[in-house]
Amino acid sequence: MKPGFYNLVNKIILISLLFLLTNKSFASGDIFPIGSRSAGMGRCSAALKGFWGIQNNQAAISSIDKYSFGINYENRFTLKETSYKSAAFIAPFKIGVLGFSYNHYGYKAYREQKIGLAYARKFGKIISIGIQLDYFSVKLGEDYGKKNNVSFEIGLQSDIVDNLCIGIYVFNPIRVKLTDTYNEKLPAILRFGLAYSMNDNLIITTEVEKNSYLNPILFRCGLEYAIKSKFFIRGGIASRYEIFSFGFGINLKHLKVDMAACMHESLGFSPQMGLIFNF
Repeated sequence: MKPGFYNLVNKIILISLLFLLTNKSFASGDIFPIGSRSAGMGRCSAALKGFWGIQNNQAAISSIDKYSFGINYENRFTLKETSYKSAAFIAPFKIGVLGFSYNHYGYKAYREQKIGLAYARKFGKIISIGIQLDYFSVKLGEDYGKKNNVSFEIGLQSDIVDNLCIGIYVFNPIRVKLTDTYNEKLPAILRFGLAYSMNDNLIITTEVEKNSYLNPILFRCGLEYAIKSKFFIRGGIASRYEIFSFGFGINLKHLKVDMAACMHESLGFSPQMGLIFNF
């Protein structure tokens, strides 16, 4: 056999394993929240405010009043081939908050990309709504084809009572296809969450997720404890796959640093780190 044949077989085997092990691809069903803060809190995100709401619930960025830029790197199962890279920029205006985000997953033999353009705005004192237009792209190797399509996601947050925030997030409700050949669709995802601030130092959050590709409803729970509003300790649990997580954070004058690790029930730890710059 020629060496080129063995290389091709090895690529096919590796790509198949990546699909089976990571459950990260658009078509596989699991599309996790982005950001090390969320990861440290069991990947709860729907009711949390802050920068990475641009990926997790666009309504969450409506209160941001500074130009901000952030990056996040997740090394799933400590394999560079399954790493997930994210970057985003947020700009506040009088008419609302605009944001741009980019995600990259995989390596040269298999690559996924997601580009998003978001807009969020407050309506009164208790309601925030955000929406994002997404472009998805999946490329297999150099000459094995490329699939792409567009969809959208929408989020709502409401501070209906003091110290309690309710969040609702919907991803791809129209279930667009990546390709007509195999009727391969992106999953539709609904998340509903609560975040309760017990005091100035402690936040407890929980959420449920329904995914069109996964039958059981997913439950998540997390907490964050702040020390002098500069240092943060986080922990969380979930009902499937990633059974627990933990994380840390530090808030400097113009920089936020977050670190986290999620423990998969059979595949081990996935560490990640994020930086957020405020101008």
